[in-house]
Amino acid sequence: MRWPILLLFYFALVGCTHGGIRITDLDVPLVDLQRAVVDALPLGKRDVSPNGREFFSEYFVVVQNRARPATKLTTRYYAHVYVLGDRRPYIVEGLVRKEVREKGVVGPEYSDAGVDQRLTKVLMRKIKGNLSKRREDRNIIDDFRVF
Repeated sequence: MRWPILLLFYFALVGCTHGGIRITDLDVPLVDLQRAVVDALPLGKRDVSPNGREFFSEYFVVVQNRARPATKLTTRYYAHVYVLGDRRPYIVEGLVRKEVREKGVVGPEYSDAGVDQRLTKVLMRKIKGNLSKRREDRNIIDDFRVF
């Protein structure tokens, strides 16, 4: 009786992991964070959540270390980035998911094939690089220090 419960607990615990990478303690304005994420997405953004904290890239494939549009191919990728936290410091979490076209299906049906860790690391490195660049159009109030 103990084994089924332990097995169920194990699958529930493993099922909650997603394989994403986090950047923590980001003390930057939300607008700058959103701009850095959108600039890092391969081929631009496909969709943004209503609250502006969840981003999806266009579908892409990697050809010679460059992102290209995925049209009628058997494998495609997309980036999914979250901005977590209701105030500073924010946490950015991202992952690049792989999808594979189903064989024998008439329409363009794709199924999830997991997370590509290498592309996820590249994406998060781009976001970190965009955040480290000093923007000239920063808001003076956000940079103001009282002391």
